[in-house]
Amino acid sequence: MKLKPEKNSGLNGIRTHARLSSKISISIGIISKLRHFVPLNTLYHIYKSLIQPYLLYSIVAWGQADKTHRNRLLLLQKRALRLMSFGEFNAHAVPFFVPSNLLPLDFLYFKLTAALMHDVFNNLTPPHISNIFTYQANIHSYNTRPSSKGNFYVEYSRLNSQSKSFSRYGVRIWNSLRNEMHNLSKHD
Repeated sequence: MKLKPEKNSGLNGIRTHARLSSKISISIGIISKLRHFVPLNTLYHIYKSLIQPYLLYSIVAWGQADKTHRNRLLLLQKRALRLMSFGEFNAHAVPFFVPSNLLPLDFLYFKLTAALMHDVFNNLTPPHISNIFTYQANIHSYNTRPSSKGNFYVEYSRLNSQSKSFSRYGVRIWNSLRNEMHNLSKHD
């Protein structure tokens, strides 16, 4: 029997989010059993080893997917934090994120996209990634503020799916940062 490629099997596909959700749900089940026997600090380490890798997996590629798909993963992330802290199921999640030093899904996407754009800016990425981006200074010969700051050119996007892509959204994130941030090391 021949295997046929699945529709929507790409990183933005529904199946990817469903697989991630099921894997994270299994890990949440493990945390819910362990929380009665181990200290909170150990639960954070378990979270970082069982759940966070699934959230970080290719987040730059699928991080701007439809909100309905991202929301499922965010709800699972919040559920894990509430379980670890013995919080009520409907309690606000912000008080659980702050002491844990964990970032919500959208902030993780912002952070990792900015870090990848930092690598692009400093020529630390492979050519097939860095060739996606063009500096403002390479578009025209005029000395404008964006071109002198080292900003990237934002290409016009006719479709909504294009405007949500990493090549467009990453440029908008990078260009929104202050110039001093461009010159920091990645780990500052």
